[in-house]
Amino acid sequence: MMHAPTTRYGVIQAAYWSGFCMVLLFASAYLLDAGLTNSQIGLVIAAGGALSAVLQPVVAGAADRSRRVPLRVWAAALSALMVAVGAILLIPGMHWLLTAVFFGLLVLTVQLLQPLVNALGIAAMARGVKLNFGVARAAGSGVFALVSVGAGWIVAVAGSVMVPLLIIAFQIAFLVATVTFVHRGGIAVVSGAPDEPVAAPTQPMTRARWQRFFVLLAGITVLMTSHAMINNYMLQVMRHHGGDTGEMGTAVMIAALMELPVMVLWGRVMGRWSPGRLLQLSGVFFVVKTALTWLAPSVLGIYGAQTLQIGAFAAMVMASVYYVERMLPARDRIKGQAYMTMTATAGSVVGSLLGGLLLDASGVPLMLLVGTGIAAVGGALTLVSAESRL
Repeated sequence: MMHAPTTRYGVIQAAYWSGFCMVLLFASAYLLDAGLTNSQIGLVIAAGGALSAVLQPVVAGAADRSRRVPLRVWAAALSALMVAVGAILLIPGMHWLLTAVFFGLLVLTVQLLQPLVNALGIAAMARGVKLNFGVARAAGSGVFALVSVGAGWIVAVAGSVMVPLLIIAFQIAFLVATVTFVHRGGIAVVSGAPDEPVAAPTQPMTRARWQRFFVLLAGITVLMTSHAMINNYMLQVMRHHGGDTGEMGTAVMIAALMELPVMVLWGRVMGRWSPGRLLQLSGVFFVVKTALTWLAPSVLGIYGAQTLQIGAFAAMVMASVYYVERMLPARDRIKGQAYMTMTATAGSVVGSLLGGLLLDASGVPLMLLVGTGIAAVGGALTLVSAESRL
């Protein structure tokens, strides 16, 4: 039975990932129509991501130390900024450079939000509100799947103007869900009981363990680089095989739906494998998924490769949250979650820049070949650095 806090937090996750989908997945569709090249699109996404990587620990640290401003207010303020920027993008006749700057601001802000969204559900687990993080996060993936395919066909029919309109709509929903996320007079928070108790670290964080943790962060960053080269340029990959935004949305929907079993059944998954072991397994899945995408002969082949999301991104996004909670002392956990979020952000920066350059220089096949090699390096680093007993 789903408790009310789980439902309400699930709405936050769903609204957030819907907005994330529109900003990152549809960046190419919107910016290509605005007159940008692939390399310029990569620069826009990379610039927003790079600033986000720098600011994420700063914002997370400020929110962590804040006593007067609740976490939900920090998140709502960033969401309100996205609504304003989305409205600016609707102004007709805007120069392509201004369009690039404002869209880059959306890329920055949506990624700044991610550790705050996770912190709303994770940071105060011990306060006892019954909330199933896995189910709530699955709601985000489920709605992401629906939005990706629905918005893909909407943009194909109505044009790229629908991108900022849908961003505004989803951010308004996120803002309302976030500011009303209160419980018993305070901010509703997550209880670890439905999924997995958050235990105190069993070993002190020595210098060697911190170094190993940062090697793991590097490995995940490299994996996220290959992931971004596919996801941020999925439209170009689909057009290479004769598809368009509709097929792109379907491919992303398949991947998002494959995340649901892992997230909904996370308690059982954790009963069989540790977060560290799951991080190692996800590294292997990323390598195979990227290789199959490179070797795919058609749109159907891309669809098949997307099914491996179940062991790649789905396992990694859940395992990384619990890995940090098990490894780090309480005072470092929000910062640790921000570091994990930074891996995806930094990977998106490098993947966007490199992917755009490779597309303009040689096309989709070379980009996917390079992405496969990058994934292999990231998978190897993850295998040797994740502590499987955690």
